[in-house]
Amino acid sequence: MRVFWALFLLAALPAHAAMDITRELEAPEHVAPGQPMRVAVTFWTDSWFNPPPVWPDFTIENGALMATPLPNQLLSRQKNGISWSGVRLERQVTAWDQGVLRMPAVEITLTSANQSPITVQLPELKKEVVWPKGVEQPDRFLPASHLTISQKITQYHASKDDKLHAGDVVERTVTVKANGIVATQIPQLLYAIPGTDTQRLTPVNTLLKSGRGEIEGALREEVLRYLPSQAGTLTLPPVKLRWWDTANQQWQVAQLPGSTMRVLEARAAGGESALRGTTNEANWRNALIIGACVIMALLIWFTRRLLKRCVKYLRHIWQRFWNPIRLPELTPTKRGER
Repeated sequence: MRVFWALFLLAALPAHAAMDITRELEAPEHVAPGQPMRVAVTFWTDSWFNPPPVWPDFTIENGALMATPLPNQLLSRQKNGISWSGVRLERQVTAWDQGVLRMPAVEITLTSANQSPITVQLPELKKEVVWPKGVEQPDRFLPASHLTISQKITQYHASKDDKLHAGDVVERTVTVKANGIVATQIPQLLYAIPGTDTQRLTPVNTLLKSGRGEIEGALREEVLRYLPSQAGTLTLPPVKLRWWDTANQQWQVAQLPGSTMRVLEARAAGGESALRGTTNEANWRNALIIGACVIMALLIWFTRRLLKRCVKYLRHIWQRFWNPIRLPELTPTKRGER
């Protein structure tokens, strides 16, 4: 009986949950400026009766924290024969210039019910960031683990003759897909051509995600419309994009071929000009004014008697209003003679 009560009291005691927190920086051996890295913070516990974890601040020196968070993950581990469960929080960090990306050491205090607070020391994390050899324009430096580029050229005609004339539109769409970057790192690729008007549409940036919703890279779609105004030849220049292959640690060049198109004269431009030159628009306007005057004169002639009587009546009303009627005097005029 005593053994039973001892086991009952032992089971009734509040559970003491152990807690731990770790921080790791996931980065390849060679890191270039602008190349995203991952910092992962994992909250560990041997029980699920703890309060929600309190994540430490992501203080970064010589770097920046990406605004887009990565999805949280559930992990498990075995330590000293005890099963631990963990919640992993990941963020992307990057350095925009050469140097050392550093996350200072920090202390985290973990609290749990029926247990004294535990202080965990997170060590300092740092990574050296170096420009690759051969960098020509740091502001156009594009590090990516994989990159593809494609284009689509579409002509919009004012008629159905399937020929390009002055006044038609040529639309060029260039799409860049790259892994391990953010969309703002992809530079502008399309520019105006001398002698041709252009219309630039707003670029579309999209995040590339895996099946689990994890961010893998970015897609940028750039559209430029060429508006030829004269007959001749329209030449779209080739596109070259130099990028740094972070997987193989070498330079790569992505290319798109150009295109040359013949532009014909504007449709019916001469006929329209001749038609405008021989138009009788002014003569028709004068004829309408003269016709309206003749019709008004005829109306006045046929209604002259009625108009005359109306004029007399209005004149009588006018005179009656402005000529008051004299009233007889109300006071005697010979009062002083009595």
